Amino acid sequence: MAVSSPRGPETRFEGVVDALREAILTGRYQPGERLVQEELAERFGISRIPLREALRALEGEGLVIISPHRGTIVRPLSPKDVVDLYDVRLALETLAARRGAERLADLREATRERADAAAAAHADGALATLFHLDRDFHADLAAASHNPHLIGILGSQWSQIMRVMHAYLKLATYPTAVWDDHEAIAHAVAHGNGDAAAARLERHLVGSRDIILAHLRDGAHTTG
Repeated sequence: MAVSSPRGPETRFEGVVDALREAILTGRYQPGERLVQEELAERFGISRIPLREALRALEGEGLVIISPHRGTIVRPLSPKDVVDLYDVRLALETLAARRGAERLADLREATRERADAAAAAHADGALATLFHLDRDFHADLAAASHNPHLIGILGSQWSQIMRVMHAYLKLATYPTAVWDDHEAIAHAVAHGNGDAAAARLERHLVGSRDIILAHLRDGAHTTG
């Protein structure tokens, strides 16, 4: 498995964290897989100490588990993880939509531009691009709240959210109505209708969550 080595000593730590995160999010390192520090240190051309610091940073993001007996493994995913993660999103993102609506935050132009980019990405089969565009919409919605605590908490969850999306959403199962939902949410926020924005956002997130849970259940039946 090839993982690009970061360049430049001044960015080596950040580069290792970014490269390992990307490998976990995109499934190159599978849930439950052991990450051997000696192999990673050799691959990245760094000593064990900065590598351990990079793994600790990823542990803080909930992507790996470090234990004295098993070493470092990619954190497994379960249906409860998905439910818990989307419970947090439902609570905080609907609050963000309401606060954004109070400010008449206008995300419509940026959302339309992303919708066009998403249509092109879907046609090209660029699933990772779709996920990044999706993340950027929701990050903008959080920012519209002007609540730095809310923004920070949601921001800290995006590694987990992207990991779940990469693991369980494929091009064939990526919801086609995602950008219709995004545009409707942006429209409601811009017109100060917090109730409508929160209601559409809730349906949107619950729909995505249920697609992911169905995929998990199907996978469990197939492997079980």
